[in-house]
Amino acid sequence: MEYWGEKGASNGMITGAKGTVYAGDYENNSIRKMLPNGIMETMAYDPRILWRDTFSIGPDQYLYVILTQLHLQARFHSRKDLGQKPYSLLHMKID
Repeated sequence: MEYWGEKGASNGMITGAKGTVYAGDYENNSIRKMLPNGIMETMAYDPRILWRDTFSIGPDQYLYVILTQLHLQARFHSRKDLGQKPYSLLHMKID
């Protein structure tokens, strides 16, 4: 096991073909990448990036990320669903 550094809390992560790790950072409403040399960069930041979950890399070399708003579900808020449609799918070019 090798320590690569702090990255923040996330739900969802994937590794690209060149060894770059892509992960969510729900504490900072962002999507981050960690390069094989250990350098971490923010790829995207937006207050609307709420609870990014499933990450996938398509054959077109785009990173696809689902924004689920899981943290706003009723079970976390006294049975009141605070989620707001539309739920979103992001994509961004990688590598």
